[in-house]
Amino acid sequence: MQSSTTAAAAAIAVLLAHAAPASAGDYYNACTTTDSRFEIQDDVLVAKSDPRQEPIDFQVLDKTTTSERRGYCVSRGKRFNFESRNASMRIRFSYRGSTIETMANCEFASSGLPAAYDCEREVVTYTDSGGRDGVPGRSSSATLWNHNGSIMRLEADGNMRRFVYEEPRPGMVRQGAKPGDVVFEGRRNRMTYSGTAYIFSKRCGRVAYPVSGRVAADQQAVVMRGRAPRLDRNCNVKSYRRDRLSFELIGR
Repeated sequence: MQSSTTAAAAAIAVLLAHAAPASAGDYYNACTTTDSRFEIQDDVLVAKSDPRQEPIDFQVLDKTTTSERRGYCVSRGKRFNFESRNASMRIRFSYRGSTIETMANCEFASSGLPAAYDCEREVVTYTDSGGRDGVPGRSSSATLWNHNGSIMRLEADGNMRRFVYEEPRPGMVRQGAKPGDVVFEGRRNRMTYSGTAYIFSKRCGRVAYPVSGRVAADQQAVVMRGRAPRLDRNCNVKSYRRDRLSFELIGR
């Protein structure tokens, strides 16, 4: 339960979520304490007045992770990961014969983007509003998937599922698809998906049709099938074709 400074602080290492993303090549890991005589830098508690900055062992009595955010920046054709978290914790320690309890507000942020690079496009792959004592709060999580050369984002909320364009391939862009457009929305029931898929047409816009399918046993792929409409020049359905939608997991 009680631990040394390093173990305790590592257990509650925290990241900024709603603060600005970490700057190029940036790293920050610090906590400010309600008792202004102390501070925590890189998981080490010290007294500000101590010229030798001797570490002080402390115990974490309570913690709340308020936010977490992960993703990557695209720059010069490459991806550079970033992450951030925010948290607060109540700590106890001994100092000069007295037992002290105080709150600490902690921030952690890091970015792999080199200082000479600019983040041309930021992609957030995971956000979490936080929880208490390790219990997650309400979150919006996303994973990245490949779909016919386009990068998709799978959004999950309970048993609801949505595949959304993150980076549509050039051919789909020409048909009017853009980041944020929904390709599938529906439900997951155990190992099956069912719901509505959409085709994109530059002339006719987005057209819906029903699909269903299964999740692979290793959870790395989803394949659905349906009858996609064929449209005439006036955007009326003239026939149907068998359609297969395949999504392969890329990562978070």
